[in-house]
Amino acid sequence: MSSSALQSGERTIVPFWNRVPLFFLFPLHLAMLGRVALFCILPALGVYATSPPMMVLAIAGLSLLAWIGFLRFGSRVLSETSLGHLAPRHYSPFPDESLAYMPFKIFALFFISGLLVGVLAAFFGRNVAIGANVLVSLVTPAAIIVLVVSRSLFAGLNPMASLSVITAIGKPYFLLCLFLFSLSTAQGFLTAHMLASALKSIAARWAEITAAQQHISSQADADALGDMMEAFQAELQRLKPRFAAIVFLISAVAMYFTLIAFNMLGYVAYQYHAKLGLEVDDEPEATRRAGAAADADPDAKRIAELVASGNIEQALDVAYEAQRLDHENVPAQERYHKLLHLAGKDDRLLNQTNRLIPLLLRQGKKRNALEVLRRCRERHAQYLPEQAEQILDLAEAARSEREPKLALDLLAGFEQKWARSALLPEALFLSGRILCEDLRDDTKADIYFARLCGDHAGHARASEAQRFRDVLARMTTSIQPRTS
Repeated sequence: MSSSALQSGERTIVPFWNRVPLFFLFPLHLAMLGRVALFCILPALGVYATSPPMMVLAIAGLSLLAWIGFLRFGSRVLSETSLGHLAPRHYSPFPDESLAYMPFKIFALFFISGLLVGVLAAFFGRNVAIGANVLVSLVTPAAIIVLVVSRSLFAGLNPMASLSVITAIGKPYFLLCLFLFSLSTAQGFLTAHMLASALKSIAARWAEITAAQQHISSQADADALGDMMEAFQAELQRLKPRFAAIVFLISAVAMYFTLIAFNMLGYVAYQYHAKLGLEVDDEPEATRRAGAAADADPDAKRIAELVASGNIEQALDVAYEAQRLDHENVPAQERYHKLLHLAGKDDRLLNQTNRLIPLLLRQGKKRNALEVLRRCRERHAQYLPEQAEQILDLAEAARSEREPKLALDLLAGFEQKWARSALLPEALFLSGRILCEDLRDDTKADIYFARLCGDHAGHARASEAQRFRDVLARMTTSIQPRTS
């Protein structure tokens, strides 16, 4: 193995320190620039409040809203990058509901860490607090990786989870910390410089007004102060567009560097995914190879031309013929499925889904099968595959894609429909794990584990389910209040 690359299956993973220029270019993707611009506009609008105090409150409030939205988006970037989706075009087109509360968890992570340092400063003095602050700063990147990947604030606050990430990465982790510290320093320098240039003239005027207030000795002085205040208000109104631009730029700089950090953290998780026990998606590479092959596929080229010109029906005819002649040709089958969805041929879409999902699962393409399921459910909301093993495979794929609610929805009617299936214990166990580990609903999880242990005691999963029950029971006991 060379020192400049790591192997993951057939994919070569370039170490993060060799991709630093690409991290700086990442926020410049059009999709990224558009999102950042929208978030930056919000605080800039606060400048147009009616008075200086209201202006401060408006900028602060709108900045908070903007950062809530931005941190949710940044968490998506980290999550997708950790799967190996290195460009925005490879991201899932579906929203990730599990990241909805991630901004508040990130706020809580920093608040609790800062509170801990403050408590140590109060009890043990400044030197201990400085050491604790350095330690917290070193652990924070690992904690953010744990937090976003696990979706759990408790996991992010668990020092052992962060230590396991640091240990898995090894010495390069400290290089990562150095890069992140450099980003933070650059952001602080640019922000301070822009604030100083924006407030310099206003601060000078305000200093003059403050000094004049302290030396009022006559009505003439009071009148002069009134004139100065009117001039100050007029100056503020005149400079509002400039202030709005400065606030926009300050937000843009902060979000630019933060997005670089999220992208870098996600890439580090991806680079060390084997040691961290994370699953990655090799599909983007396959998609690029398929895209290159499509250039030599006359059917694909013809269909693309027809769709571009609006001839959907004719494109459907070409796609139908291509998939009819080769039932095992996955690109042709998927292309036909997408066209049926695009054209609104719902009945044919349903039939094609019933054929395509088994084909994809036979070839081990679970993520593709999950995408086909989502596409079909846009037209048939309650659609389920026809075989128990297909549902179980899709539920496992949904969970690995960090969509636990979709996985649980797929398994919802499994016990009623396939009560005699040999896969029922697996479905019960998977449902329990999703509820316990992903959705943090221990009470419902225990119901599934208990049913597995009671009705399928001889199954191999029963002993694992019992271990989960034992852990849940101990946790419940430990958090119960003691009675005197």
